Amino acid sequence: MALSDITAEAVIAACREFDEAGKTSFLAKYGFRASRSYELHHNGKYYDSKAVLGAAHGYLGPEYLALRPQHFSGGLQVTVRVLENLGFEVVESPPSTRNPDWTRNELILATEFYRQYAPRIPGKTTRRLIDFADEIRAAATLQGLRGNDTFRNPNGVYMKLMELRKYDNTYSGIGLSHERPRDIELEVWRLDETELFIAARDIRTRIRNFLGEGGQIPKIERPMPKSAVLRDLIESDDSVENQLAEVLMDWQDFKRQSGRTAGLGREPGQIKDSGAVYVIEQRVRNRSSGFDEVSATDQSYEKIVVDHPDRFSEAVVQIAKGRISDFELAKPTDDHTELERKTTQILSRPDLISAPPAGNPSPRRGLAKVVAFFRNPLVVAYTQARANGKCELCQTFAPFKKPDGTPYLETHHIVPLAEGGPDTTKNCAAVCPNCHRALHYAENRQELARKLKSQKR
Repeated sequence: MALSDITAEAVIAACREFDEAGKTSFLAKYGFRASRSYELHHNGKYYDSKAVLGAAHGYLGPEYLALRPQHFSGGLQVTVRVLENLGFEVVESPPSTRNPDWTRNELILATEFYRQYAPRIPGKTTRRLIDFADEIRAAATLQGLRGNDTFRNPNGVYMKLMELRKYDNTYSGIGLSHERPRDIELEVWRLDETELFIAARDIRTRIRNFLGEGGQIPKIERPMPKSAVLRDLIESDDSVENQLAEVLMDWQDFKRQSGRTAGLGREPGQIKDSGAVYVIEQRVRNRSSGFDEVSATDQSYEKIVVDHPDRFSEAVVQIAKGRISDFELAKPTDDHTELERKTTQILSRPDLISAPPAGNPSPRRGLAKVVAFFRNPLVVAYTQARANGKCELCQTFAPFKKPDGTPYLETHHIVPLAEGGPDTTKNCAAVCPNCHRALHYAENRQELARKLKSQKR
């Protein structure tokens, strides 16, 4: 076993393993600590020089084993010399002055995110985009990438999402960037939906393992809001007020994403006059917080109450717990059996569908046994209740009743979800099984769809 036996091809093979396994797993496998001074710089990425050199020895052939830390007796200078003699660049861990190009793994996550939310990409100050930027930095860190102080920050990640528009045939503009398409971007963009979801899921699994093994990624704080009241809440020493600020900012994000005005209405003035605790308590008592529309975010006045039960009356705590249970019932799901169960429960609670639910203009997709959309049970239940047992296309009664006594109708999306249709009550109709099949497969299905739209006006 000698360092002099190692070839450039073996080093490149070790770098490839580093990329696939991630820094933490790679170092743990070969028993090395992270480099504190010198790093191998190869193809825009940084690698722990001694660990890569040790792993490379095992790639020389079946009779060779990887070198462990105890096999390096000559210190870092020997490691540096061997790598430089093989034509590699070794650097003394300098701060980067530019950010590296996006890798395939990062582009897979970005393309999945884009397809999920287009055409309404979450803004760069939203929790959704900030959390996604954290995920992108984790994927980059796993591959040994580093950059300057703007490395994969929300602004940069948002810009990359805007650049992806140049590949989107449904986008009428030209995208943010005029640069020619990159081969790697095109290759990822052309992945079919199932391939994309599987690849993204595998990357997220590696990220979870990396973080579970103590891996660290630089976090970026959410930008301060423009509202003076929200800024005061964020800077307060009171954890209730801090959480209230986050809840209200998430509420604004949701309204923007839904194409609505993102104002906070009377809330800031009431908080300023009466205090955060009073306003939260009144909204929860009156069951008028409005956060049933954003139950999927897990952010609400009710959650503040449950998180801080000592600050509110027992009656308010109980109301909050009941409302959170209702929010859980309304969470979208991609499981058809669970959707049916939730819909049945909601139909037995007319109070939950006394008004049309907001639904979701961009329903999330996920990978089950097949690619599936996360459907909102409130939307299904409201649509079924609105039909009152009659097919909204042919106007005949449901063909039979289910075991629970409710009429059997199927919920149809007028503009299919797969074509970008929203999961909202305006885009849904309750139809009999025969009409449902006809809407999908009949020769005159387009005419039937137009008739259904006109009857729902």
